[in-house]
Amino acid sequence: MIQITKTCPHCGSINLVSNGHNKKNGKQKYRCNGCDKYGTLDAAPRYSEERKEEILKAYFERPSMRGIERVFGVARQTVSNWLSQQAEKHPDLEAALNDVPAEQDVPEYDELQHFVKKKPKAVALDGD
Repeated sequence: MIQITKTCPHCGSINLVSNGHNKKNGKQKYRCNGCDKYGTLDAAPRYSEERKEEILKAYFERPSMRGIERVFGVARQTVSNWLSQQAEKHPDLEAALNDVPAEQDVPEYDELQHFVKKKPKAVALDGD
């Protein structure tokens, strides 16, 4: 007789209790009495790396998070978690901004709006 011992992926405990089935795929769910974690033991990654990159590229094209959710069928929190993971891989923003020379002045939005509003209006000619 072959006996398979299942262990908790979080704490390694063998003290698991069956706790229902997953509605989507019917897999057995477990609850660990050691760390109180809950879920399936053999959860496979839901999105491939290629799909994840495609979704993130689409996000950087500036649609809303709800738009990403509707088009790709991925939860907003999942996209947010992926963005947080990417941010951890990149250097600190403050360190990156310190490399920019200070003598390059770039007008701010409110300055541009101020100048655009003061623009003289076109005058209509009487003969036209």
